[in-house]
Amino acid sequence: MKKIASLALSILVLSITNQTFAQKGKKALATAVKLTPAARPNPVVFIYGTDTVYQNEFERLLYKNKTSKDKLNEKEVREYLDLYINFKLKVKEAKALKLDTNNNFITELAGYRKQLSNPYLTDKKVSETLMQEAYQRMKTEINGSHILLFCNENASPADTLAAYTKLIDLRKRALKGENFDSLASKYSEDPSAKKMGGKLGWYTVFQMVYPFENQSYKTAKGEISMPFRTQFGYHILKVNDKRAARGEVKLAHIMIRNQYEASPEQVQDAQNKIDSIYEMIKKGENFGTLAENYSQDEGSAKNKGEMNWMASLSGYPEEFKETAFSLKTDEVSKPFKTNFGFHIIKLIEKRPLGEYKDVQDVIKQKTNKDSRSESSKAAVIARVKKENNYKENLANLKAFTATLDSSFISGNWTYDEGKTNKNPLFTIGTATYTVKDFAEYLAANQQPLEKASAQMAAQNMFRTWADNKCISYEESILDVKYEDFRNVMQEYNDGILLFDLTDKKVWSKAVSDTIGLEKFYENNKNNYKWKDRVSYKTYTCLNEKTKVEAVKMFNKGKTEAEIFAKLNKKVAGTISSKEIKSERSDATADKLWDKKGIVDITNTDGGFKFYFVSGVVNSEVKTLKEAKGIATSEYQNQLEKDWIKELRNKYNIVVNEETVKGLF
Repeated sequence: MKKIASLALSILVLSITNQTFAQKGKKALATAVKLTPAARPNPVVFIYGTDTVYQNEFERLLYKNKTSKDKLNEKEVREYLDLYINFKLKVKEAKALKLDTNNNFITELAGYRKQLSNPYLTDKKVSETLMQEAYQRMKTEINGSHILLFCNENASPADTLAAYTKLIDLRKRALKGENFDSLASKYSEDPSAKKMGGKLGWYTVFQMVYPFENQSYKTAKGEISMPFRTQFGYHILKVNDKRAARGEVKLAHIMIRNQYEASPEQVQDAQNKIDSIYEMIKKGENFGTLAENYSQDEGSAKNKGEMNWMASLSGYPEEFKETAFSLKTDEVSKPFKTNFGFHIIKLIEKRPLGEYKDVQDVIKQKTNKDSRSESSKAAVIARVKKENNYKENLANLKAFTATLDSSFISGNWTYDEGKTNKNPLFTIGTATYTVKDFAEYLAANQQPLEKASAQMAAQNMFRTWADNKCISYEESILDVKYEDFRNVMQEYNDGILLFDLTDKKVWSKAVSDTIGLEKFYENNKNNYKWKDRVSYKTYTCLNEKTKVEAVKMFNKGKTEAEIFAKLNKKVAGTISSKEIKSERSDATADKLWDKKGIVDITNTDGGFKFYFVSGVVNSEVKTLKEAKGIATSEYQNQLEKDWIKELRNKYNIVVNEETVKGLF
């Protein structure tokens, strides 16, 4: 019943034409109020032209813009009512001028919509689970080795099976006792395998692609995983070791560099230097002072050897990290060598992994950028498909992909638009996508593929395309599903229109309309007056000697021209002057207010200055140039007042006093 009453009210209001509103406005409002009973959920606040603002909208924005928590009073309500009427009139005029069809407006609003849609297109529960998972994994560091066989995600089933079977065989050989690193060196297609024997070193969360990370944390120490797939191909993984996360350390550092391709004599010389420094430390000399005087690590030497915090899995050499994390607070290491040279380090402080709340923001940023965020997207897609009755026609998909040939693999595939059929591939909600739609997508997004099956590549591209269409469909109906989204989008829509039209009618016009501004200034120039001002000249000299000589010449009656001619003869600019009028609120003017003639007062800015004071000038009208800032601002205010008056005459307004009074 309430819906019917509301619909009837909308139809009634929209039926009133602008030409007859002046006569029928109050009668229409009275009729509208009668249509909704005393317990009406959303009564009319005001009608403007043929449009209506209801209490829900007005009250929501009224409270949103309220700064205090006090109960609303009549003054607040009526002030906001006046502002909101003006706002709605401006937006209505913008639409009447079709500013909402402007390409810039459409693009800007679409950008805001995209940003606003993001939270609705992620699964918060899945995202939080992923973040908690990442934090738990941050507590453990893994040392692993792997064997990789490249396998394109678009590879044929036969090629995929061959890679998987080969890794199964290699795993069996390793389990029977063959050295994993030797197998990796011989068979792995990872470019570093020949040199590293499949060794990956230590790593933790976010340092490997998500499927590889998953397998690393699932596999126990000493075990070899079954083959698993990542974007690079198929892997088997051996977990060599696991340890608790070591956190970060703060170090002080002394280094003697070891030059590239240094001779044995040069290496020995460097070692002798670091040994002698170590002996000085043992005798009690200050570590920071020694770092400043002798360390060849320029970055830390100037800071008494102190370095930035170093994480357990940072890019420093392993020998450096192992030594650092083995020290106790204030303990100094013995000299040790890395590829960079010889080092002595002192542990200042250790910092363990923070609590979840401390690292939550960092984890969130990394999760959103990482491939694991696809899990959240996948959950949303699954929900969208279920809610909107998603259905695929796999027979049509298979029939179409079977027609693709080698030209698709080479990235040169074309399709005959006339021959491509419109058989459906999938439906979601009220939308249907056909073979023709998919063919257009393939043609636009194809690229050369290596060792790939055309059918497999097309089917993978179909999954991506269909999933993106599902997300787009969900985004398109967010206004219908979520009131908050609809309200904020309306605010963005109206706000952009208001800004664009106000800029044209008020802000830019006040700046560009020089004739209008001059006329406004002439009509209001008595409002722009200086207070009494002191008139004086400031003389700025190159040095104290010039200043003394200039003052002496003035006191002897020499003119400014004579003084400048003499003192600037050798070096131009030795003395210069500037004529100034300032109100007494200015610090210099206040000091000169009751003075006359040459005045020499102490300069707080360290310059060599003196002054010639003419006297106090009575209040006078500012020129337009002097008053331009405030005059332009007030001209803008006047333009806006005139514009609002024009709009209020153009669009009749009827306020429902009963609803307004109910708000305070």
